[in-house]
Amino acid sequence: MSENASRPNPSEAVSNLFGGMLKEGKSLADEISDNAKAVARSALGDLDVVSRDEFDAQAAVLRRTRARIEQLELEVATLLEKLEELENR
Repeated sequence: MSENASRPNPSEAVSNLFGGMLKEGKSLADEISDNAKAVARSALGDLDVVSRDEFDAQAAVLRRTRARIEQLELEVATLLEKLEELENR
């Protein structure tokens, strides 16, 4: 074998070195991203947060309840007027 064949090509060595560093950097970035997501999930889990569907459902219940209260307030006002008329006779 010639002397060239036994020595590694410097450009291949640099390419392999940087390729390995980039792969490690990519996995490190993925790990950091995964950890950040886990921290965010944990923080959100500690909060009293509901899904959009649950919020919309509760908002609909609240609207119906408010409408019923308004209706009952009108009925009570009408009954009070009738009671006052009866008392004035």
